[in-house]
Amino acid sequence: MSSNCKESSILSDWIRRALSAHRTTICNSIALCSDDYLMPALRLAYSLVNQICKEEAVGKSPTLSIDWVENVVVYSKNRVESEVMHCGGRRDSLDSQGFIDSLGFDFNTSDAGGNDFDVDDDLFESILNDGTVLLEEERDRDVQEGEYDYNIRAEFSPSLFNLIRNDADGGGLPKVIVQRGISSLGVVFYVLFSGGERPAHFPTPTELAGQKLTTRFDTETETEELSQEQSDDLEPLPFDRDVTIDLAVEPSIFDSIDDEYVHDPLGDRTIDGAPDNPNPKKKHTSQQNRDISNNCSAPAESLRAKGLPSPLCDLVANMLDCINGTLSGEDSYQSMADVRSDLRLMLDNPNTFLRDVDTTKLSTAGLQLIEKTMFGRNVELSSIKDAYQRSISGECRPVTITGTSGTGKSLLANEFGKFVSSAGGIFLSGKFDQLQQGKPFSALASAFDQYCGILLQYDDVASPKEEVAFQLRSVLGKESYHLSKIIPSLATILGSELPVPNHNEDCINAQKRVQYLLCKFVEVISSSSSVPITLFLDDLQWADTASIAVVNQLLFAAGPSSHKNFFFLACIRERDSTTKWLPGIDILVAGGIKIKLDCMGEHTLNAMVSETLRLSPRLTRTLSNVMYHKTKGNPLFVSRLMRSLSNEGLLRPSLSRRRWEWDTKEIRSRRLPDDVAMFLTDSLEELPKEVRWALFVLSCFGASSEKNAFVERQGLDDNILKNLEIAVAEGLVVKIDDQYRFAHDRIQEAAYNTIPAEKRCVIHFKYGIELSSLLIGEEDASASVLFTAVNQLNLGGPHAVQDKGQYVTAARLNLRAGKKAMEMSDYETAYLNFDCGISFLRKKHWEEHYSLSLELFSLAARCALTNGDHISLKILIAEVVAKAQSFEDKLDVLYLETCALASSLRLAESIE
Repeated sequence: MSSNCKESSILSDWIRRALSAHRTTICNSIALCSDDYLMPALRLAYSLVNQICKEEAVGKSPTLSIDWVENVVVYSKNRVESEVMHCGGRRDSLDSQGFIDSLGFDFNTSDAGGNDFDVDDDLFESILNDGTVLLEEERDRDVQEGEYDYNIRAEFSPSLFNLIRNDADGGGLPKVIVQRGISSLGVVFYVLFSGGERPAHFPTPTELAGQKLTTRFDTETETEELSQEQSDDLEPLPFDRDVTIDLAVEPSIFDSIDDEYVHDPLGDRTIDGAPDNPNPKKKHTSQQNRDISNNCSAPAESLRAKGLPSPLCDLVANMLDCINGTLSGEDSYQSMADVRSDLRLMLDNPNTFLRDVDTTKLSTAGLQLIEKTMFGRNVELSSIKDAYQRSISGECRPVTITGTSGTGKSLLANEFGKFVSSAGGIFLSGKFDQLQQGKPFSALASAFDQYCGILLQYDDVASPKEEVAFQLRSVLGKESYHLSKIIPSLATILGSELPVPNHNEDCINAQKRVQYLLCKFVEVISSSSSVPITLFLDDLQWADTASIAVVNQLLFAAGPSSHKNFFFLACIRERDSTTKWLPGIDILVAGGIKIKLDCMGEHTLNAMVSETLRLSPRLTRTLSNVMYHKTKGNPLFVSRLMRSLSNEGLLRPSLSRRRWEWDTKEIRSRRLPDDVAMFLTDSLEELPKEVRWALFVLSCFGASSEKNAFVERQGLDDNILKNLEIAVAEGLVVKIDDQYRFAHDRIQEAAYNTIPAEKRCVIHFKYGIELSSLLIGEEDASASVLFTAVNQLNLGGPHAVQDKGQYVTAARLNLRAGKKAMEMSDYETAYLNFDCGISFLRKKHWEEHYSLSLELFSLAARCALTNGDHISLKILIAEVVAKAQSFEDKLDVLYLETCALASSLRLAESIE
């Protein structure tokens, strides 16, 4: 076969063919950077390193003294792409012309005229696997394990591999041999990605073989070594601990590459992502070592000059740097498995790990966090998906996601929502808010209003909207009026002919009525829908009692024997000093599937940092280790800390290296609070005063607010909107259409706490009065504006009143909001409104505002009876009986007292 050898190697032949299709239209350098060439080349590179890893797992290692480039076979499915040529004269496995001739085709020898022949793929692979045919099921398994695209693949000749002996510690090959092997593979990669060029001024295998590593074997084990025929062709390698190395002759083998360590002028910190090393290795001054180090960096610059992505250039450069045979610095590869992992990331996610980072944009825009990407929650996501599939099949069990603040509960739920939507289902979401508890059934109303919005998109007569409207009218009848008060868009679907109920009807069972109506609503929409419906409620810890009661009744009604198209999901923060669960929440959690989220582990946190910085996890491991010990793996804490480090310049883009760099020592020495809430508070203090004020204003109205709401408020600084845009750029606030929403509840709480409690009350009341001006003379004004204005007034309280006339204004608005809540059958919220209205009344209010006082006390008593609050009912009745000016004014409360006694089985007293 040696007589038929040609200059072109197998790899060079494939490269020439792959580039030939592009050279007719574009230059060679552009063709190298195109995905049409680059992605197949990456697949070839991955298949080569994957083969080495597999061979190492069974006790084999490639020979260092042979030119690896000459031993690469590149092929595609059902087609041999290249020739098998071993110019070094080795013929160990494919060792006879007769054997090749017996296969029935010629590998492009001089007699073949350059023709290519189709061969059986399994037979061809059997050659590459020493006669073992790769079955289809094995291919499928390899694909799952990371093999890529069997239409293009490369392998080293089996003759390149030989049996190895472990080092003295039983840990595999000596490190110096591992590093030399990585460097040899780096040469192959350089040839592959440069378009066939060899790295300039880089030692050849023959030159490296001249730097002998003298090996002495035990006489008892010599019979177990390679055969004499093979060993004659191999350079001796240090396979055991009995290695004798002449340091005077071979200093370059142990030289350290110190390029990873770049020091500032003062010499007190380490940058560019290098690990902090208290005992850095002394740099050798031998001319031989300097030449090799310089020769390793030059090829990387040559690849960059061709326009190849910097991450790929760095990968090849780091591999070539291993020629010195030492492990130093974060950039150095520790094993072939590390190389394989980096290549796999480039293939799996090229936009993140392969493409160049726009450093100019990073210098102006700063660090862009991946706010909506989930890390390390695949097991939990799978559990939710399984529960979802069982629920839509008839086994209806709610799922609650619990965990401490900042662990990613909402992110996990929204990730599941993407799955539901992509599968054709409907995902409805509602969010409870700590500062918006004055709105009846706010989260439920928001979620069901979304469904109505979906139905309103249909205009044809035979649309789902008409079917749902017909079913609701048939099931609910005149009670649909009450439901339309809770779900605003429902009135549009049902039409304008809604019957007006009798407002004098008994309200003892009003709470049960609204529970019944909402349960029927869910039953109708799920039975009428051809796709499953998911109801997701976020921040259940802030839910009001009435909403919790509705949810429990809803889940009880949606049991296994009920409809199959409904699934319930909720997120709830674990109990802490700021959170107390209502009794009904315990019942909900206990009756379903509970998924508890903990903070991220070190591996997951490193994956998050790696993808954010668009660097290999191998390079970010030191940084993520420091961040893990400072944040305990809390995802919110990690993301905000990264943003803070970027703002402070401790994490910054490098224009020269086209990647992020950081000061490990400085970050490690930085003092941080243990609690994420305190960290967020401290971080907000670093913002400009105007931005902090804008964030506080937004926090006063809850987790989100419409842009128009800011414009309509009188007396507010117009610069608030501009400052909110700055907060959006900082990642503190998310802007969706015209709505501003805090990126996380903890950020809202931190912004809210930037102002002392006494001053907050005054500001709340001021905003309430400003909003109330929009309600003057507007009896049919939006219920949302009414509840928002009253909520602000009540958060301020009577102590925040600046003008005596405002007492009466606040009391009247609370009376109005309470009546609106009663129309929605939310007597819990209605009672709170009436009670707050009473608190705004001053002394002599019975004399000065008799009608207002009588109505507030009488309606509060009615709500107290409905809610079962007999103590408050007794106090309110006594006040009305004592202050009412006529018997007629006392009749309502006396009737309520009689009903309370009768319900308590005190019939004799009720008759009296």
